[in-house]
Amino acid sequence: MLFQTSDESVVDGNGRVTYFSLRRFIADIAQGNHCFLCGASPEAVPFNDEHILPDWILRRYGLHNRLITLPNGTSFRYGSFKIPCCAECNKNMGQRVEQPIRDMFDTGYKSFGEQLKLNGPWDLFCWMCWIFLKTHLKDTDLSFHRDTRKGEMKIGDMHSWEEVHHVHCMARSFYTGCNLKVEALGSLLVLPAKILPYGEQFDYCDLSFAQTMLLRIDDIAAIAVFNDSQASLSVVQEILNKIAGPLSPLQLREMMVRMAVININLAERPRFYSDLDLLTEAYEIGGERPSEIRVEDMDDSRIGEMMYHICGPLVTEHPDKAKILENLKTGHYTFLFNDKGEFLADHMEPVR
Repeated sequence: MLFQTSDESVVDGNGRVTYFSLRRFIADIAQGNHCFLCGASPEAVPFNDEHILPDWILRRYGLHNRLITLPNGTSFRYGSFKIPCCAECNKNMGQRVEQPIRDMFDTGYKSFGEQLKLNGPWDLFCWMCWIFLKTHLKDTDLSFHRDTRKGEMKIGDMHSWEEVHHVHCMARSFYTGCNLKVEALGSLLVLPAKILPYGEQFDYCDLSFAQTMLLRIDDIAAIAVFNDSQASLSVVQEILNKIAGPLSPLQLREMMVRMAVININLAERPRFYSDLDLLTEAYEIGGERPSEIRVEDMDDSRIGEMMYHICGPLVTEHPDKAKILENLKTGHYTFLFNDKGEFLADHMEPVR
């Protein structure tokens, strides 16, 4: 039997947390140091912490001593990019979640897509929820200003944890064994990534305020919007119909921005819920969608700001670099299509 606590969380007879209320999520997980999966305190059980990007990814691309750029523009070493996690949950996640996902990525884009069609999107989507969640839980430990004379604000102070609560519930679904309704699923887009003879075969970036994330591993790229109940994916279909081949790193980042723009400009948003029956222990995560998908117009300068922020760092040794960067700020520049609206299949490829 399940029991409801004074803070409106739900626990089982052994005290195992089935559902974190918003209040407990903020206190124990977002602003506390409890295990982000089971909620255990480091004073109660052994901890060994959890890499935010899985260690198998760090090893594959030699990232342990490389730097990730934080939301405030500063850098942090990937190998030290960790959050609190108890030893038992860390082990269980590796066996039940990380290894199956790793095996999927090892098969390449074609087989990866076939497995998604066969098994559904849930494992991949909830795994991406984990990475996004861990990335921004870490922000609560990181100072926004490296110079403490400017204040003690944390990067995490910028986040609305009320909006991250649903991501946490979804990420824990493999642990709670809850039933996931299709309305709880966000937009998940898997695209073929171009393998270039130079540059990285890995990419990770996100827009936290838009709850949108891109992860590229070799020839597989996955873009997720976590809180739109698939609205962004529906709207972007017209663009997808024109894509005729693998996408370059810049094209993939542009697709991420386009989906993020749609998400933050939805006229009406879905509402998510967790429904638990204390007697039967049935737990379901679902959502209520608006009757129609309507996207409001957005200021071009805001779109340009997002394009510049996400795509600008990859515009490196191009002869027209300065012009491209300025055009990005207008909100109208595209790496996907030419002036005729045709897909740029050879984008970022060496000139022969």
